[in-house]
Amino acid sequence: MYFKNIKIENSGPIEHLSIDFPKTDSGSPKPLVIVGENGTGKTILLSYLVNTLITAKQVAFDDTEVEHGKVYKYRSPQYIRTGAHYSYGRVEFDNGQYVEEWQLDTQKSKFEEAYSFSPARSTWTAIPAHEFSYIQNSLSHNEQTANELFENKCCLYFPVNRFEEPAWLNLDNLIERASYTELKHINRHSNRSIISTSPLKANRNWLLDLIFDRQAFELSTTNMQFPVGPNQQTINVPVFTGFQGQSSRIYEAVLQLLRTTLHFDGTIRLGAGSRRNRLISIIKDEASWIPNIFQLSTGEVLLLNLFLSTMRDYDLSGGSLDNLSDIRGIVIIDEIDAHLHTRHQKEILPDLLASFPNVQFIITTHSPLFLLGMEERFGIDGFKIVNMPDGEFALASDFSEYTAAYETFKQTNLHRQEIAKTLKANSRPIVFVEGDYDIRYITRAAELLGKSHILETIQLRDGSGFGNLDKIWRSYEVQLAELLPSKILLLYDCDTNKAASEKGRLIKRVIPSIKASSITIGIENLIPLERITELENSHPQFIDSAESTSIRIRGQEVISPAKKSINKDEKKNLCNWLCFNGTSEDFRNFSSIFDIFESELLAP
Repeated sequence: MYFKNIKIENSGPIEHLSIDFPKTDSGSPKPLVIVGENGTGKTILLSYLVNTLITAKQVAFDDTEVEHGKVYKYRSPQYIRTGAHYSYGRVEFDNGQYVEEWQLDTQKSKFEEAYSFSPARSTWTAIPAHEFSYIQNSLSHNEQTANELFENKCCLYFPVNRFEEPAWLNLDNLIERASYTELKHINRHSNRSIISTSPLKANRNWLLDLIFDRQAFELSTTNMQFPVGPNQQTINVPVFTGFQGQSSRIYEAVLQLLRTTLHFDGTIRLGAGSRRNRLISIIKDEASWIPNIFQLSTGEVLLLNLFLSTMRDYDLSGGSLDNLSDIRGIVIIDEIDAHLHTRHQKEILPDLLASFPNVQFIITTHSPLFLLGMEERFGIDGFKIVNMPDGEFALASDFSEYTAAYETFKQTNLHRQEIAKTLKANSRPIVFVEGDYDIRYITRAAELLGKSHILETIQLRDGSGFGNLDKIWRSYEVQLAELLPSKILLLYDCDTNKAASEKGRLIKRVIPSIKASSITIGIENLIPLERITELENSHPQFIDSAESTSIRIRGQEVISPAKKSINKDEKKNLCNWLCFNGTSEDFRNFSSIFDIFESELLAP
């Protein structure tokens, strides 16, 4: 039993909304992701769904989160949309069962007289004349139908205020031990809670139950005959052959969940500690990896609890589990991206959702990265995005501008990691230049000008263009740059018009421009004018030129001076020629670069 449709009118910022919950051709539910700015009604939409689940549980069980006859979501005139006089909501399941509610700003008996209209809904006539609010459902007198929602199905709501205290907060959390779950076996008692805010302790105890049941009841052996004694008499010896049973299958599914959450492909298992220290741990390659689940990061704990709770609730429902795809039910998550790192949002979370293909996930989010990750994992048609408050379907491509931002973020991190690795391997200062030809010119100039000893004290690196030099600059805040073990110099070509600047031990400098040079772009600006003139005659393919031009703009004559540049396809050939044939005179202007190295990197 899944949600089929929700209709809302005049509730908070929502004027009119109707959403059909998406399914695949085979009938499995597709994730529904609800987006929108704060105050557009995302949580209001979820509250109607949760109220419906609570109403169904009140019919089926006695241990409900909300007292029988009461509702989870307040109904009050103050929640009616500004300018309207009533609000209405209806949630329908795919078996035809429904919950419907009304809220008026005056008694029904006065409503039509005051406003000269009545809402066009068939259930309007069922509202008592003296009532302001009214709720009805088709489940009230059908306990068996209500039970269908909970039998062999998970049914959970994770509100935005869910939270697990981090391991470092206090000692009690670190030493708190797992204990076996106490279940009440009473008629109409579910031992379950729809609303889940801090489930780690319950999940940890459930894992202990799982480990115990697997070890105590599902250990499988087979008898093998072995000869003993001088007469070689055979005896039967039980030999361990593994674990078989429902708990063992759930256990393997938990390990699958852990590997996805922790992004680990190797061999892991669960440990429970001694009877005096029941801490659920994760063992990797038969060595303690995570001694206590409390030691996971806050984001990892939140992720793990979302999906362990889903498995636990399904297990308590009596559902049979061979793998994660067997789990069915409804899971509602408000702000699923809360407290999660960008990598968890974009990569791991979509993988976890995809591991439960028969669970109807209804999710709100503020994270475009999560949406882009969902599109990569599920495809455009594998899930649906609803934009609030109108409930119109959207596409993840509407958020495509964030893809470039995310890739830039990753690239920035890679720059920092590569720099840290280089500095760790060699403590000499690093100089990043714009390209490989710059390194070759500078290295040859050092040989001809007697500056090789300077290059021996630094590390020259190809920065792959001024844009990547900019990324390195942006990736370091002042506090971080002050902690660098050695100086880093970003050396830009003269045409970039960058201003000299410093951040701690990160330095930005520009090669001084030779004004008399006929080449204005690139490190080739340092090649003397006389050598460029000679090369124009001997190797004309190296140098492109444009004559001066005169054009008339708004009555004024504008003269564009003649320009010369290095042909982009001949840069390598020019570099090869000069590094082989050039003299110290040809490289005399490069002395300004070595002046920068000495003053910025080698000065005490």
